[in-house]
Amino acid sequence: MSNLLISHNNDLSELVEAGYRVKIRGAYLLVEGIPYVKQNGDIGKGDIVTSLDLAGDKTRPPSDHTVWWTGETPHRASGESMEPYLSCGKWDTGQELGEGITVYMQWSRKPKSKGGSRGYRDYQEKIETYVQEVGGEAETKRPGILEAARAGGDPEVESKTRFKYVDTSAYRNGIRGIEQRIEDEIVAVVGVGGSGSYLVDILAKTNIKELHLYDDDVLEQHNAFRIAGAARIEELGSGKSKVEWHRERYAAVREEGIYIHEKRIDDETLKCLAKCTTVFIAVDCLNSRRKIQNKCNEMGVLHISVGLGLDIEGDNNDQIGGMVKVETQYRPKDVGKEGNGIRDREEEQANQVYGNVQTAELNMLGAALAITEWKAIRDVYRNERENGIDSILYSVSTGRILLGKKGKG
Repeated sequence: MSNLLISHNNDLSELVEAGYRVKIRGAYLLVEGIPYVKQNGDIGKGDIVTSLDLAGDKTRPPSDHTVWWTGETPHRASGESMEPYLSCGKWDTGQELGEGITVYMQWSRKPKSKGGSRGYRDYQEKIETYVQEVGGEAETKRPGILEAARAGGDPEVESKTRFKYVDTSAYRNGIRGIEQRIEDEIVAVVGVGGSGSYLVDILAKTNIKELHLYDDDVLEQHNAFRIAGAARIEELGSGKSKVEWHRERYAAVREEGIYIHEKRIDDETLKCLAKCTTVFIAVDCLNSRRKIQNKCNEMGVLHISVGLGLDIEGDNNDQIGGMVKVETQYRPKDVGKEGNGIRDREEEQANQVYGNVQTAELNMLGAALAITEWKAIRDVYRNERENGIDSILYSVSTGRILLGKKGKG
């Protein structure tokens, strides 16, 4: 993103022309050095921060009327706190928005129109409304300070996104800082069929550093209805690999970082996973799944597997039953025994949760559960899970989610 974002939008360029110190970081707009009255009567300066609503490189009318503030609680020239009047959130220790921005308050003021409230027309009106609310009190106490604060300066635009357009939702909700915790992740998805396809759909839209896709299968009509997105009829039977199909689809949003491997994971390619920080396993072959899990254990790589165990059942054999299973950090019971820690094949076969019946909604659910667990492990989600939980089972028949611990689930 370049300074074209400012030059292409009148509301932003007019803020610059008015002398405000404007910075854009990702989809945050900062207006720096706004004077305000501190509790002791001194004049301080803080920054107003708001998320930008964008359509490509064009601003849209702000969908939200709030802003964040990097300074202390502003006061009126008379000494009265403005917190009850302005504040809709306050953090004494600060809240990290990401992009190096720490805020201490969130403000809420809606413009008035014919006795009621309305939305802001543009970002110039939004910023100047808050500047007048807070800076106006500083101006009353020290005339000329607002003009001095509008001393001008070159605007700065900075964006570290790996996307072709900015994920404005993360900025709008103020969670960009939280999501930065996964931006150095190198992630592999082994198997991009049903559940794997939905894993790719979610992961490709996160700001992870690299996404590696492993699958040696081709796109065919029987699997087209279970993958995320929609395949065109001319693509079916064309011999196009699943991984290539996914790379083409997500190139629409992803600027960089998707790598494809048209191969099955074997003893040689298993070594390629060593550079990954997380491996998602979505293969329907039990032996392959356990081999990958054990190799990840050996290499110290976080790994999460997901699969379905569905069958035709019911009193009249006319319903689908079974479960979805997600395993985080597989821990074999018989580590050290012959077979590199893999339990007895017959025992595994009895407990196998993968089956031939597949449905898109349960593929999607398995992927969502796996991503949620990964983000909890990476401190994106609040994690109050019991120590040792390593598997999640969702029963289609009961609608219950059960948690397993240290291989006992």
